[in-house]
Amino acid sequence: MERIKEPFIHITKREPMPLWKSLCIRFGAVLIALIICAIFISASAPNSKGFFGYFGSLFSGAFGTERRFWLLLQQTGLLLCVALALVVAFRMKFWNLGGNGQVLMGCLACAMCMYYLGGKTADPLVWLLMLIASIAAGAIWAVIPAIFKAFFNTNESLFTLMMNYVALYLVAFFVSHWYPEGTGAMPPLTDANLPSLGSGQAGRSLLTVIVAIVVTALIYCYLRFTKHGYEISLIGDSKNTARYAGISVKKVIIRTLILSGALCGLVGFLLVGSINHMVSTSMDGNMGFTGIMVAWMGKFNPLIMAGISFFINFLSRGMAQVCTDFGFTSEALSDIVVGLIYFFFIGCEFFIVYKVHFNFKKHHGREEPAFSMDASSEDGTSEQTGAEREETEKSALADGMEAAKSESTKTQQPKETEQIQQSELEADAPENTGGAAVKAGEGKITSRKKNARKAKEEN
Repeated sequence: MERIKEPFIHITKREPMPLWKSLCIRFGAVLIALIICAIFISASAPNSKGFFGYFGSLFSGAFGTERRFWLLLQQTGLLLCVALALVVAFRMKFWNLGGNGQVLMGCLACAMCMYYLGGKTADPLVWLLMLIASIAAGAIWAVIPAIFKAFFNTNESLFTLMMNYVALYLVAFFVSHWYPEGTGAMPPLTDANLPSLGSGQAGRSLLTVIVAIVVTALIYCYLRFTKHGYEISLIGDSKNTARYAGISVKKVIIRTLILSGALCGLVGFLLVGSINHMVSTSMDGNMGFTGIMVAWMGKFNPLIMAGISFFINFLSRGMAQVCTDFGFTSEALSDIVVGLIYFFFIGCEFFIVYKVHFNFKKHHGREEPAFSMDASSEDGTSEQTGAEREETEKSALADGMEAAKSESTKTQQPKETEQIQQSELEADAPENTGGAAVKAGEGKITSRKKNARKAKEEN
């Protein structure tokens, strides 16, 4: 029988996978990536400490001292807050790429309050103004593209991306305006700094960690259990359906982006008021773009995003220590390794959603089902080659056409006889249509038939 060719690799979509199984696949992908990175760095480092030394330095950079541990938690909290700000918009399929600019505007507003009011007004009042100004600045910076999207349907991705550059140069302008004779860097401000909640690095980082925990819980409840969260999800699924349900899409877009920008502004308040006490063009730490990756890798789930944020900061701080211990002077290697781990982590999502089949059969194909006109082939008792099957089909088709032709001839003969009789009747009938003429014509036909029968009998 003929064979139908099949591809060597065949991809199908999986059934929903249990949670434990998908977690095992992700863990395996990260472990493989870490092993590959360990082999590569151990083999190429100037001061190699071996395969296991790589893992020792990786964990030492994140958990080696109490200060490193609290810095890890602090950076995790900041990144998580930015990612939560973005996921609110992403759930609505509003692609807010302006997280960096919104954070910078929050930093700038907070620094302005500290610069102009610090030492001149009571600190508690300045702290309150710093918080309000930072949140308002981030919200305004996000609501501008939201208004254009709602009323003019502009491209929000390009709009928010360009707003990052405007914010960056606004920060550079004010820093150079405040310190025109300096090097372009702003020294730490000593007035109106937020108080520490304890001693050492733990006290300085604790406020950020508490804020991150509270924001995560609030955003989770907001998206999952409130009417506003339902409206955001519905608009993300279909704007037309949301309009049919009576939801004002423009209102929801503007309201959601105000919340998104306000959360980014809150991060700016923490960066300037509690951590750095100054502002610079690199203050955002590129968290706006890293937060996008956190949101996607966390499936827009705030609880999963918390773990992803911790993992990303663990890699960043751990690889910085690896580069120091192994004698690498460039930070590019750290970025390459972290990127490779990201690649494995994101790539494993493909195998969670899809299943890959390999066809290892000798002929790489399946048999074409046999077809025959008789009943025996239907039972699988007849085995014919392609040429024999084609000949059988042709002969069956010819027999069918011959039978149809003979049947058509039989049905046409009575019709031809009736037509002949009718034509003879019309030819011999007189022009008038009277009943006597018709009867006379019929008599002539009958006499002619009788004469024809007699002549036939005599012969």
